[in-house]
Amino acid sequence: MFVIIGTVTADLLVFSDALLAKLGGDGFRSSNLVFTEAPLTIALGGNGGISAYVLAGLGVPTALCGAVGQDLLGDALVNWLQVRRVNLAGLTRSARHATSTSTILVTDTANQVVFHHLGSSAHARYEEIPDGLLDGAEVLLATSFSILSQWRAGGFAQALARAHRSGGITALDVGPAIGPPVTLAELTPLLPAVDYLIGNSHELQSLTSADDWPGAAAQALAAGARQVVIKQGAEGAAVWTQTEKIHVPAFPVAANISVGAGDSFNVGFLHALGQGRSLEQALRFGNAVAALVVASPRGILDSPSLAQVEAFLDQ
Repeated sequence: MFVIIGTVTADLLVFSDALLAKLGGDGFRSSNLVFTEAPLTIALGGNGGISAYVLAGLGVPTALCGAVGQDLLGDALVNWLQVRRVNLAGLTRSARHATSTSTILVTDTANQVVFHHLGSSAHARYEEIPDGLLDGAEVLLATSFSILSQWRAGGFAQALARAHRSGGITALDVGPAIGPPVTLAELTPLLPAVDYLIGNSHELQSLTSADDWPGAAAQALAAGARQVVIKQGAEGAAVWTQTEKIHVPAFPVAANISVGAGDSFNVGFLHALGQGRSLEQALRFGNAVAALVVASPRGILDSPSLAQVEAFLDQ
């Protein structure tokens, strides 16, 4: 079983070249209204939700730990996950807090403004995870470290240590770089139980005082990280260890929706490692999963099957 910890969010995507209207009073007015040709898109979001959905689409038995509300959006997210047969024993349905939402105003794949309500995700706790779920994890991916405040207070450390003791592969994604800053000093006590420390170049740099991501990766290794995985967007991805530095370029695709690219890479990379592939092969597999997701007009809702990824790699 592959276990994922993270936020589960309803993403509401609005596409418009005119990103923001001027304030112009209440009601529909020419001064405050922007017409859009593309309809509102509602998608499964959140680091945990995306990771679980994409991974399950590859045919991997997957369990998700997080929280959603007892509301219409929560129902929709649960339905999407159930269609892919994600194990939701670790997903709490909160009666007090709304489902997390991100309203994303998109002008193109490189620019967006996000209005985020953390909602029920802020109240997800380690103590709500069923006994045995972490002990049986062949792979544990911990995400949303910066914004899952209840987990950050000690739950992540307990979950990683438990899975590590049981012999599972453990990975910690340090993103997103929002909320109270995450520092390398905060992460250092967790590193003995982390096989792969993951982040994009900005997130890793924000952990340290380094001027660039190579400097940040070097500092993470010096602090005790076994292997640092650096996501570099259109430039691909890399793994740095104490003895080697591996980089694999991204696949050249026309991006439609960039939301979920990093999470899709994570699960592709870790799944490939779990299947015994080399670091270089795993990077390439993760890049392929991410490429197929961002190239789809429906983003992660059209995330690929294992056969589709293999066919893409064979091209």
